[in-house]
Amino acid sequence: MKIMREKASQRRHHRLNAPLTVLFKQQAYLVHDWSIGGLSVYIDSAKGPQVGKHFDAKLSLPFQGYDIQFDVELSVVRFDKIASLAGFEFVNLSERSTDLLSYFSEELIRGHMGSFEDSICRIDVPVTPISTQPTTSHISETPIRRLPFRTIFMTIIYVIFGLAIFGYLGILFYSNFLRLEVTSSVISTEMRTLKMPVDGIVNAVHLKIGDQFDSGQQIFGYADAKLEKQIEQMNLNISQAQKNLWRMKQKHNIEQQRMSLYQIVSRTDRSITEAKLAAARVVLSAADAKVIRLQKLHLSNSALHSSYENAVAEQAEAASRVKQTELLLEKNTAMEAASSRRYYNQIEFVTDLDLLTIDLEMAYNHLKVELEKLDILQDIKSNTIIKAPFRGRVTQVYHASLGKVAKNEPILLFERSDQISVTAFLTQKEILQISLNDTANIYIPAINKNIPAIVTRIDRNSLFLNNTSTHYVWRDDKARSGAVILTLNMTDIHEKTINTGLPVVAIFNRKSTSNLWSSLSGFFPSKADKIELRDDAKI
Repeated sequence: MKIMREKASQRRHHRLNAPLTVLFKQQAYLVHDWSIGGLSVYIDSAKGPQVGKHFDAKLSLPFQGYDIQFDVELSVVRFDKIASLAGFEFVNLSERSTDLLSYFSEELIRGHMGSFEDSICRIDVPVTPISTQPTTSHISETPIRRLPFRTIFMTIIYVIFGLAIFGYLGILFYSNFLRLEVTSSVISTEMRTLKMPVDGIVNAVHLKIGDQFDSGQQIFGYADAKLEKQIEQMNLNISQAQKNLWRMKQKHNIEQQRMSLYQIVSRTDRSITEAKLAAARVVLSAADAKVIRLQKLHLSNSALHSSYENAVAEQAEAASRVKQTELLLEKNTAMEAASSRRYYNQIEFVTDLDLLTIDLEMAYNHLKVELEKLDILQDIKSNTIIKAPFRGRVTQVYHASLGKVAKNEPILLFERSDQISVTAFLTQKEILQISLNDTANIYIPAINKNIPAIVTRIDRNSLFLNNTSTHYVWRDDKARSGAVILTLNMTDIHEKTINTGLPVVAIFNRKSTSNLWSSLSGFFPSKADKIELRDDAKI
């Protein structure tokens, strides 16, 4: 037998290839496959049946040498001409026929097909008809019986007393054997005294006890005396630098105005030098002519030798005067070209605008540096505030008015509110029954609140640490020398109502210190252990 499974859109029934014979048109056909909804048959006909046509047929299902036959009505739903395969659908299939096909198809698929007798018994189960008319009531014939009210009442009383007694015993057992209540517990959190960092003046602190502040938020400001003196000195330096800059600007402007006059003088000197040069050249020409004339006369013995020598000396002097005048003119020309920035009075440079510009730039830079120093001091002054080291509230104010305060003098007491913890003091026997990361319940009687907490630290006897050595000293088993620190899981509402110092009751889950009990409990992990195992498995 072959079972065909079709896709979800066509899966109405399982299609079977179990032997099934259909008889219609007085001709028997072996069914290709069938299901509860219909069947398909190979028909040796080129034309084939018409789709939608109905036929009366008889099905014959062979089973263990017997043929189970029943009549059905078929409707043609499709015909494949290429494969000559016709698909029929059961029309108005009777309930017995449906049960029969369902039984055979389901049992064949499951492989639970039994014997023939068992199958016949399953298919043909006799049904006894039952009347649809309701039976008459016989209440009037039954005797009247009253409820046992006294018995019910006493039973309820006994049940209530029994439940109360067993409940009380259960509470006692749970409180004394499964839980550990520690009344010697207190709310504790980090406290920090905000002190004056320097000698100075504290601004008026308009604070009230209980005021809330976030981490980094400004609480109050103060004035640093040394810083104020530095700022005053810096203001004086800036004023002096501004005056110096003004003086340099005025000097530079005056020298610029004087340079215009110096340029006129320079041009006049050059003109005078040019005139002197022209006159000197005329004198030199006359001296040259005189020397030539006296030389000719001297050769002809018409002139004295001394006259000739005097003429030569005058020629040399005139040539020297021309040379000096040319050099002076060259110098004046060069100085006139540079007279827009500096002036030379034939002895020294009287004015130099480039040097004055450098001095002016230095004055500018000096003033700029002083202003930057003042900005730095002002930034430092703007940061002379006390900020909240963490989220918390003010618990005590020592200086509320304006006044001088010395360095390291306390201003106010600040209490942390975002990480409030509980310190529970236990005996040495009780502390052995607590483990790290245990969950506990904290009851605060002052505000009638229950808050969950987690054990974060266990300290057995740090209170008994010897001050003269580095080892612990054992003193007393019954003293509550052990400390357990618990972190509260709080909300913003709890932060506003819970203060340090409130007495609380810490309720722990008691654990056994017996090695045997610990070994046995290892076979039955707790809920927390199961959670850790699941987390490890995920990792």
